[in-house]
Amino acid sequence: MWYFLAFFVLTSAVHITAISTQKEILRRVSKCLIVPFLLGVYICGAETLLFFAIPALIFGWIGDVLLIKIQKSIFFKLGLLSFLLGHICYIITFAAVLGLFDAGRIGIPAIAIFTPPALVLGIVVIRLIKPTKEMFLPVCVYMFVIMTMVLFGFQIFIFYPGIPGHLILCGCLCFMVSDTILAYYTFRKLKLSGSLLIMCYYILAQACIIFGLMKNL
Repeated sequence: MWYFLAFFVLTSAVHITAISTQKEILRRVSKCLIVPFLLGVYICGAETLLFFAIPALIFGWIGDVLLIKIQKSIFFKLGLLSFLLGHICYIITFAAVLGLFDAGRIGIPAIAIFTPPALVLGIVVIRLIKPTKEMFLPVCVYMFVIMTMVLFGFQIFIFYPGIPGHLILCGCLCFMVSDTILAYYTFRKLKLSGSLLIMCYYILAQACIIFGLMKNL
């Protein structure tokens, strides 16, 4: 596991450096390696493998590869679809951790606390992104899935308030920030600072969730 972890950290650092220095080939190659190394960390180091966590990472990797050619509409749309499927796999994973498929445990306080600010935040984000009429519905669906994932992460945080719970919630929030920035620049020219923020939060999101899931909750 430690070899995979070392390569994950190294590849992530190389990727961020490649973005900063605008080394395009290095950026593309390193981007394709980040998630596979993290997958190796999870498979080798998890106390109990959660089935849907693996396709969540695989869909994330596919999205990474597709968004290398973000300028092409078809690759961009397929990339976002892949990320969406990855988020859904994480939601299923969190539901399994919470025992929703067995005992039906749902944190009503978490829903009551989270829903109002989530609705307000969703409206603010949509207004900030300003999607085209064609993309308005897909963006709304994507934001709904992200908010649902954060809600499940918040419920895990409530039921399991230790370090794994904190990591999972932190990862969900980082995903929300990363995807919001990506959606914002979807309808604008992508700046260097935007690319850096997207990938920094994305790497943190994947790492925090996976490290949180590696311990038995």
